[in-house]
Amino acid sequence: MLLALTLSLLAVISVHADPNPTNPGPGDVFIEGQSCAITWSPDTTGVWKTMDIELKTGDNFNMINLTMVGTVDGTDATKTSFSFPCPQVSPHSPIYFYQFSTPASNTSYWTGRFTITDNANDIVPPAQSTQPDGEAIPWGVGQLVNG
Repeated sequence: MLLALTLSLLAVISVHADPNPTNPGPGDVFIEGQSCAITWSPDTTGVWKTMDIELKTGDNFNMINLTMVGTVDGTDATKTSFSFPCPQVSPHSPIYFYQFSTPASNTSYWTGRFTITDNANDIVPPAQSTQPDGEAIPWGVGQLVNG
């Protein structure tokens, strides 16, 4: 009986699937003016029909919005990627990430941090090596050059 209840609960939990950002992440480098590609697995709940994607910087607790990248249907399993021209940023460091959100939910999701630069040889380390809570996730504050 307990096993059946546990399996039933697991089935219900696995049915609920918000979108899951899959790329970019740590180690990914994008060149300004070229394509910045984003991928995710789709929302199967139907809630994320309007999914906003924002380029951010900063630490995990004080995220800074740089720009709205786009709005897509996060429930469409045939469209799980989005590309746009990478903006000019400063500094060229692995301190940028995307936030996925929807007006229909208070939950947000994030990609890992990645680099935007003018060439693959022009990358500086993040200004901070740990988050404000001590977690070893490097970060920094970037900005749009024409922003």
